[in-house]
Amino acid sequence: MSNNKVAIFGGTFDPPHLGHLILSEQIKNYFELDKIIFMPAGRPPHKREQCVSSDKDRLKMVELAVADNPFFEVSDWEIKSEGYSYTARTLKEFVPNINAEKVFFIIGADSLADIFDWHKPDYLLSRGKFIVFKRPGYELNKILQKSKYQAYLDNIRLYQGISIDLSSSFIRNQVKENNSIKYLSHDNVVDYIYRKDLYR
Repeated sequence: MSNNKVAIFGGTFDPPHLGHLILSEQIKNYFELDKIIFMPAGRPPHKREQCVSSDKDRLKMVELAVADNPFFEVSDWEIKSEGYSYTARTLKEFVPNINAEKVFFIIGADSLADIFDWHKPDYLLSRGKFIVFKRPGYELNKILQKSKYQAYLDNIRLYQGISIDLSSSFIRNQVKENNSIKYLSHDNVVDYIYRKDLYR
């Protein structure tokens, strides 16, 4: 039996945090999704100058974060793909292999605001489907009122429910400052960060 509605949640996940998990569970409920696929980026093009943890560590942390949720799974497709991790490439090469009637990409309002700077934005917005969640400092309705989005409105769904204002960079900084990160991520992820001595 096919999964009728599936979403892909991509990101650096360095590390994954409770905001990612809470948001994903609520989006699953709201849009009645059958599955969410977490896909850590291999080489994120927008973070070329930043130091990103190893693919192995980021993949393992995501696996630990979602292991106890039967509706969540992890894909290493972008990590194993050569070159930069472009969403347009994932849409063209990975999505057709998913056994689902509809496949969405979960992105934040900040990404929606910048999407025309992404690789092949017209292809993405015309051929892909998006679930967009709110982010501080961005008004989703104002973004979508701009003329350049009008042709793609049927492919964009908005989620304006619960969101947690928490970032991976905040967690990394807390570790550097020797502060506790308890409750900021899944306990298994927190244990892994300490065990592997990440972010110091």
